[in-house]
Amino acid sequence: MNAVAIPSHELKRETWYYGVRCSCDRVLALVEDSFAGYGDDKHLSAIPLLVRCECGTITNAHVLHKFKTP
Repeated sequence: MNAVAIPSHELKRETWYYGVRCSCDRVLALVEDSFAGYGDDKHLSAIPLLVRCECGTITNAHVLHKFKTP
């Protein structure tokens, strides 16, 4: 399944997101964490997610990791 990363200019400051890291070292946010950082550090997807980065690389992910924007 193709997933679309949230554009970096649309990310909110000091907000928790779940996403993946591209091979170019960018963090690609897929969804905002509705629990504001509380809860699990990872989310296991039932289906593989294909996420395209700004660099053109497609990342295949089953696990989304939580991170906070600066």
